Amino acid sequence: MSTWWWVPAPPVLLGCWTAWRLVRYPGRWAHAFHEAYGKERKALAEARGSVRKLRSTARRETRRAWFGVKRAESAHRRGVRRVESDLEQLRTPVRGTRIDQLGAISLYEHAVLVAEDELPLAGLHVRFELARTEHVSYVYLTRPEGQTHMERYEGEEFPEEIVRRFSVRIGNAAAAAHRTRETREKDIAALETALGEARKATGPVEEAQQRLEETRARHSSDPRLPRARAALDDARTDWRNLTGRRPW
Repeated sequence: MSTWWWVPAPPVLLGCWTAWRLVRYPGRWAHAFHEAYGKERKALAEARGSVRKLRSTARRETRRAWFGVKRAESAHRRGVRRVESDLEQLRTPVRGTRIDQLGAISLYEHAVLVAEDELPLAGLHVRFELARTEHVSYVYLTRPEGQTHMERYEGEEFPEEIVRRFSVRIGNAAAAAHRTRETREKDIAALETALGEARKATGPVEEAQQRLEETRARHSSDPRLPRARAALDDARTDWRNLTGRRPW
């Protein structure tokens, strides 16, 4: 099977090369292959090569400058998104890991969960109260805006000491969260400033765009390509005068 495929390869390749040669140098067979017309073929090939080289250089340099713009724009967007992400995380604090739980109240790193009601720790006021005649302890959780939640603990299941310690732990966590909130608010203000600066930091993008415009203008005004095209037109005309066929 492999031999059968390889046998016709040289004739096929030779046929393709011959066809390409006849298209490249149209006319009679001799015009495309005989050494008597080698000088004319060389002149046409060199004229084509000059145009091709100048066009290739212009495309390569313009493409490089264009990619430079895209890289600068991408870097700018990444910088802005990075600050936006950090800012969003600070503006949207998570509940965090659960630290302790007593009855329906669960204490987390940054919040208190009472059944399905989540209370932020920062600004939360905690009060413990004991009703001795009933052997019942009460924990009051008051939001900064004044709304209060009361949780009742029966003494047989939840001794006073345990409830009291738990309420103190919530109070300490709330005080720490308040300090953390103050720090977070400062960090948010700093990041808001940083975000504005990141959005305005378009200098590298503008420089890259300027290089692209200069590259395009330089190649657009380069007199070598028009001269090379004119020389190619002359070479094509000479070939037509020689063979009666105008090459591409």
